[in-house]
Amino acid sequence: IVHRLDRATSGVMIAAKNQAAQTYLQKQFADKKVLKKYTAIVVGTPEPAEAHIIAALLRNQSIPQQFKVDQAGKHAETIYKVEASVGGVSKVTLTPLTGRTHQLRIHMQYIGHSIVGDHLYGSEIGEERLYLHAHTLQIRVPGGELHTFEAPLPDSFEERLRRG
Repeated sequence: IVHRLDRATSGVMIAAKNQAAQTYLQKQFADKKVLKKYTAIVVGTPEPAEAHIIAALLRNQSIPQQFKVDQAGKHAETIYKVEASVGGVSKVTLTPLTGRTHQLRIHMQYIGHSIVGDHLYGSEIGEERLYLHAHTLQIRVPGGELHTFEAPLPDSFEERLRRG
């Protein structure tokens, strides 16, 4: 495995066939040369409809399995764009510019729009799953060719959005 997704996050992942390929691919993640895009269903409608969140993240000492926004933490950036809103939820595209643990979940909570089903970071809406899906990963494969890998959005996302 070259990179990780949170346990409850669905979507595209990349694995290497050998150690040399793994090293080559992991270096791109470390150098922030990988484009990742996620889809999430969030509580409410973020405003503005597109924004760039810059908020450092630090482990929460009182709840060690969580992180929190804190200036003493590690730099983290996320771009979001609202794609659709129905009732009390919105479908958003999230583009992390850094790769911190739980970054997307914390940044959406930070702006007051937790990801639906995120019991760790305060979604008021109880669900059977976390509505966060890694749908696009663009990376250079060994040999240098740029590839875009995609994982189709689960049907449950559109169904959840229709329910509002």
